[in-house]
Amino acid sequence: MKRSRDDEDSDYKPKKIKTEDSKKAKKRKQEEVDVKPKKNKNKVKGQEGEVKRKKVKKEEEEKWKWWEEERHTDGVKWTFLEHKGPVFAPPYEPVPDNVKFYYDGKQVKLSPKAEEVATFFAKMLDHEYTTKDVFRKNFYKDWKKEMTSEEQSLITNLSKCDFTHMSSYFKAQSEARKQMTKQEKQKIKEENERLVQEYGYCVMDNHKERIANFRIEPPGLFRGRGNHPKMGKLKRRINPENIIINCSKDSKVPPAPSGHKWKEVRHDNKVTWLVSWTENIQGSIKYIMLNPSSRIKGEKDWQKYETARRLKLCVDKIRNSYKEDWKSKEMKARQRAVALYFIDKLALRAGNEKEEGETADTVGCCSLRVEHIKLFLEMDGQEYVVEFDFPGKDSIRYYNKVPVEKRVFKNLQLFMEKQTT
Repeated sequence: MKRSRDDEDSDYKPKKIKTEDSKKAKKRKQEEVDVKPKKNKNKVKGQEGEVKRKKVKKEEEEKWKWWEEERHTDGVKWTFLEHKGPVFAPPYEPVPDNVKFYYDGKQVKLSPKAEEVATFFAKMLDHEYTTKDVFRKNFYKDWKKEMTSEEQSLITNLSKCDFTHMSSYFKAQSEARKQMTKQEKQKIKEENERLVQEYGYCVMDNHKERIANFRIEPPGLFRGRGNHPKMGKLKRRINPENIIINCSKDSKVPPAPSGHKWKEVRHDNKVTWLVSWTENIQGSIKYIMLNPSSRIKGEKDWQKYETARRLKLCVDKIRNSYKEDWKSKEMKARQRAVALYFIDKLALRAGNEKEEGETADTVGCCSLRVEHIKLFLEMDGQEYVVEFDFPGKDSIRYYNKVPVEKRVFKNLQLFMEKQTT
């Protein structure tokens, strides 16, 4: 007896009968899929993309694989060095006649040197620095040195000086730069690129290397890090007569700007700098060096990592050694051991002694004073707690409460008693 359709399951689906036409249609569809080209994810779209890819490939090919070569011995850093020297800050352009400076309510026409220094202050007028007594005092003292005798006798009080008109002029200049057209910005970009191509590279041992900072810093007012006692002093313009050039004897020495000459030309292949000069604020030496991607910088980083690898092998020995010194009969050994403990456990900066009045009063682990530490036998359920509170790098406050080992705590008590008695 035949089963009726009603006797079958309700989800019954009749099979499709493949006709000759349906088979041909499926075959044709499959052929279209096979013919259609597959997308190449790695292929860069457009002609511009192809050029970029070729450029990257070319740069990879030209990359100096210095780590595969033998390194120089006896402290020699290079055998050949040639460069174009530094790019100096542009000369001062006086402000237009309609930009006024007032003293005690009266307009005063400043001499070019005095006016230039005045513009440095005017540009910072809205900054917190110009409200600080140290900054204002240092600025006024150095500004007076740039004035003529008549200006010195007239301008006797910085509080009576009105820089607001100058300040508004420079704000308008800044806003105009922001509103420049695309073409104007492109022109500036192209000029900067031209300078990079001319001055931003050197030849070292027959390889082209990028220079990090080929521009000499323009004159201005010194800010310093943190509450620096010399903030506000005048950073004087650096001229070719202040510059020491370093290059190899067989290279072409970069010519000094017209009408000037270099302070000195050296051929010292045991140093890595190309140009150096001494700044006038702290008497420190400034350098023009190579880019971090250069061989010289790469070798330094390599040495640091090698030092870290060697440290890993002996760090336990060092830790055991400083723990033994916690019980030393020599006070210096105990102090060194406790300092090493904090550097190891808290990653504090070592710190060093500074001349009073020369730099900001910032401290590190080895220059901490009694007022920077408080000791608690118990705090927040923990024993032997040390509270640190001191101005760290850039005068940024370092505050921390840490439990320490009993022997370290006892030594700190001893050190602090010695200082207070």
